[in-house]
Amino acid sequence: MNSEEKFEQIYSRIVENNAEELEYSRLGAKNETIRNGIIATIVIIVGITLYSFLYKTFYPNDEIAHFIIFIYIAIAILVYIKTKPKGNKSKIAQYKDDFKTKVVKTLLDSFEENINYSPYNGISSSSYIDAEFEKYDTYCSEDLMQGVLKNNCNFSMAEVLTEYETIDKDGDTHYHTLFCGMMSKVETPKPFNASLYLRKDRKDKNILARAFRAKLPFDNLRVELDSQEFEKMFDVYCSDKIIAMQLLTADIMQLLIDFQEEMNMEYELTIKNNLIYIRFMSGEMFETANVMKFSLDKSTLYKYYRMLDFTFTLTDKLIKLIKDTEYND
Repeated sequence: MNSEEKFEQIYSRIVENNAEELEYSRLGAKNETIRNGIIATIVIIVGITLYSFLYKTFYPNDEIAHFIIFIYIAIAILVYIKTKPKGNKSKIAQYKDDFKTKVVKTLLDSFEENINYSPYNGISSSSYIDAEFEKYDTYCSEDLMQGVLKNNCNFSMAEVLTEYETIDKDGDTHYHTLFCGMMSKVETPKPFNASLYLRKDRKDKNILARAFRAKLPFDNLRVELDSQEFEKMFDVYCSDKIIAMQLLTADIMQLLIDFQEEMNMEYELTIKNNLIYIRFMSGEMFETANVMKFSLDKSTLYKYYRMLDFTFTLTDKLIKLIKDTEYND
């Protein structure tokens, strides 16, 4: 049974067990979203109209107009709070929580792995730093999946967001996204006596250009492999070129190529010490419970499934290769 066939079975089970409850939750979230949109639109239109009138009335003493608009905004906020449906959590937030705890848990339970899901926890920044993907100014992570795989290796995976900071000429701080996606971490039983970095192909490979984007090895660590197709997708750097070629076999390279071609999703990998890191440029995966469409969107869930399936398959193969790889301790 291939991945698509297995996913069809999983998806049918998810729909059967969760569709009715999640659709009820989604419709409540949808109505709240529409209500919030209508209120915001009315407040903005009235605010612009009022400000335009006041500015013309009190010009050039427009400080009075600013003060009245401030009072108007304060009153609008108070009215919104008073008319907001009672409850500790908004229906939108509740829908997202329902989506995570029910659907994601069902998806994880479909694998023959012992994995727990903690939506409010994440992977530590120290793990991300250790993987040497990039330098950043801010880091946050949530939606942690963690446990022990059937090959007895510790596993964790979570959504990660990194940003860099800039300050404009007015002294205002702005944050820009560097990476937004999923990162996994698997501990290998046998330490890997080399450092290997698989990065998406960059046409500009000079040291200066790379230094501004990420912390990567020097050019003399770059490894060229006997696959033009693979070279078009990835750059490989390793502290031991022989070990890199032993690890990146034709079978492994084809697996890496097939996933990117199938999912049209870029990803990168680091292997060092006894750890395998993979990060997927998947975007905000766990925030895609869209209130305006069917809660159990098939394409979104398939992305979840394939990232997990790919991670388990790839790391299992790599762990076996690391175990069999000959090198001096």
